[in-house]
Amino acid sequence: MAYKGGIPHQRSQGAGEVPRQFRVVADPEATEGTGVPAANFVRCFAKWRDEALVKPVFVTNHGRITHALVGINQFMGLSEQADTAGAGADPFELAEWIDEAVIICDDDLGVVSMNRMAAATCGISASQCVGRKLYDCLPQLQGTLYEVNMMRTVQANEPTSADIPSPLRKDGWMRLQTFPLHGRNVLMFRDITEEVEHHRLADVKTAIIEAMAVHNAIGYVRVGVSGLIDRVDEPFCDLLGVPEERLRGARLVDLVSREKRVAFKSELEEAMAGNGARRVIAEFISNRGKTETLVAAIVQLKGAYGAEGAVVLLTSVDPGRGLDDTGWR
Repeated sequence: MAYKGGIPHQRSQGAGEVPRQFRVVADPEATEGTGVPAANFVRCFAKWRDEALVKPVFVTNHGRITHALVGINQFMGLSEQADTAGAGADPFELAEWIDEAVIICDDDLGVVSMNRMAAATCGISASQCVGRKLYDCLPQLQGTLYEVNMMRTVQANEPTSADIPSPLRKDGWMRLQTFPLHGRNVLMFRDITEEVEHHRLADVKTAIIEAMAVHNAIGYVRVGVSGLIDRVDEPFCDLLGVPEERLRGARLVDLVSREKRVAFKSELEEAMAGNGARRVIAEFISNRGKTETLVAAIVQLKGAYGAEGAVVLLTSVDPGRGLDDTGWR
């Protein structure tokens, strides 16, 4: 309460102030809600303890409510309400917010839940699956490694993980996980076809580089965007008579003869800029004091985040010229 001009009026409620339905009193009668100063609460604790059995007693400090005293029955009621609210929460709601397909089944493989990613991957809505048997709504999973892994989880309560051919996409691959959770069986998967293709291409590239090394007449050089050598193969090292550790980190154009250096640098930069592959006749200076005339094929090297440099393949201009067991001839 505040006074202005001798007439009391109700002050507007501010943050932290006693709510309007409570009034602070030193020794109040039974009221709907009572705010008790901390000092008075301590002195008359027995009184307020008895009153708290009927209704809450709010303890204040400088007019601000800081604590509440309630009877044990009311407190237990509040605890039960909190427990009920927690029990009503769905532990599988998180599945809607992840980028993996998730299907949740009971022990009889009845679909309990399906997230939006699973619906999109399987080409069926969740409402068409929930409440039905898994293989009734998704018969394409039956008889596949999906079924094998799922049954291991259902029967042995065992989590599984595997990369398997996808029954949902021709020539596709899936990363599958099954595991028990809260008395349910979770089937989680995602399409990894693109990852498998990248690994396959990487394996092919590695095999090609090894084949070129065995061929012994094809030089391989990889340069970064700055034109420095990242990797070379043994034939190119033999050609120049320089060990690999000395070539790594060197500037490729510095290995070209002065007469051809400007032209070679221009073609290398054009290729790395993405203006198409280049075929150049260049003379490279060997450690034996002479030049070797080679055909250089230059192609831009693309990475996940853009251009990463170039790959250069080098062969002799003379079709009959190559490498024997002792080096270039």
